Amino acid sequence: MAGNGPKEVLTHAQRVCRLYKRSCRVLEDWTFDRAELRFNITMMRARFDETRKEKDMRILAQSLIEGEKELMANIHEDPKVFKNDPGGICYRRDYTTHDIMFDSYHPWERAQMMEFYDNREKLKAEYDDYFKNSLSKKYKPEPQIV
Repeated sequence: MAGNGPKEVLTHAQRVCRLYKRSCRVLEDWTFDRAELRFNITMMRARFDETRKEKDMRILAQSLIEGEKELMANIHEDPKVFKNDPGGICYRRDYTTHDIMFDSYHPWERAQMMEFYDNREKLKAEYDDYFKNSLSKKYKPEPQIV
């Protein structure tokens, strides 16, 4: 997780749900047959459901810690990564260049794209006229009568 803020405080139920989901993903990494995967996930769900009737939070917390250790011991060395997640092939691929960046180009680079820059200057001039004639009057504050 990126960021400098405080860590997120998770409840016991949230930690159990996240452990279950990560465990399903690890099983998915290790299992190639879909039917076998569904069977393994069903068996793991039965292991999670065994602790539902337990009321002692000390035992539940200890079993959660043991489950997280077991997950880390069984984690795949080359896990499946979704394409838009960090590490995926499409992560941050839709980067858009802000229009103001074109103003920082060197004149030699501009010379290679003269038609583009001519059209861009026309559009900028049209937008300035539109702003002066329409938008600046539309959103002008009402004069206060004293």
